Amino acid sequence: MASRSLALVPIAIIIACSSGSDSSVSSDLERRVDELVAQMTLEEKVAQMSGDSGVFLPAGDTLWNVPGVERLAVPSFKMADGPRGLGPVEGATTFPVGMARSASWEPSVENRVGAAMGRELRAAGGNILLAPTINILRHPSWGRSQETYGEDVHLLSRMGVAFVQGVQENALANPKHYAANSIEDTRFEVDVTIDERTLREIYLKHFRAAVLEGEAASVMSAYNSVNGQFCGENEHLIRDILKGDWGFDGFVLSDWIFGTQSTLGSALNGLDIEMPIARVYGEPLLTAVQDGDVPEPLIDDAVRRMVRKKLLYGLDQPSGLDESVIGNDEHLAVAREAAVEG
Repeated sequence: MASRSLALVPIAIIIACSSGSDSSVSSDLERRVDELVAQMTLEEKVAQMSGDSGVFLPAGDTLWNVPGVERLAVPSFKMADGPRGLGPVEGATTFPVGMARSASWEPSVENRVGAAMGRELRAAGGNILLAPTINILRHPSWGRSQETYGEDVHLLSRMGVAFVQGVQENALANPKHYAANSIEDTRFEVDVTIDERTLREIYLKHFRAAVLEGEAASVMSAYNSVNGQFCGENEHLIRDILKGDWGFDGFVLSDWIFGTQSTLGSALNGLDIEMPIARVYGEPLLTAVQDGDVPEPLIDDAVRRMVRKKLLYGLDQPSGLDESVIGNDEHLAVAREAAVEG
């Protein structure tokens, strides 16, 4: 689908997808979100859309960072991979890979796996788990086949929803990679040409379940293109389907480094955060807003989505979890159960 000028996209409709789609969000919360965003400078808002951890994590760091606004007590995002345990966190529980866990066909076990990872993440000072991977397996030679749940759309949906709900007892989940990302060696340049019915029934159904049933707080876009547009700036995937048809009121972040291609393409088409550094966001995005190429209400919409989830999930409050949670006996028992059942 060809990109179109923002002039053809009513800003009121875009913002409505953010602020009015989730009836469970209280009016008090929305008022608080609006109050906070109204107090932010343009520079502070753009900074919250721009990862600042570097291409690789600095020595001693275990979590990827996206700034908050300290003067307003808006917390930063702290992110960690991944689908089988907190890779960078020393002593974290190692779980079986997703493919092994899904062989159990036991969403209840997967829910406990997600809950354990979410607790360990918050105990380590993080708040976004970059998981689950719910791309559909199309060929057994796919290099990341072990990371997902398999080739069955129904199984992907059930396990993905269970994992997301478990994680979000304490942290934010991040289903990935949206969408049609089922190949590894050409993932940066491949263009997936696909008809609408196949897209929605095979490649998006499990993402829809994660968003609508699992109430995922965030989604990660993929590297590849779909029908001629890179996923990180794909208007049809992000604006039309995810935030439009599904009423997703969370935020979308890019895959790492090469998940963005252009400032205007991503900003106008709904990408809320660039990770892990500001290549096309940061100063380029600030300049684009100041020059009138990106309307500031779109920036407000992106930041509102983030602040809403920070407050809704209590990221501005202490987690009540300490490092004794990491790799504890309870979580080791869950890992063993997942291995036995799978």
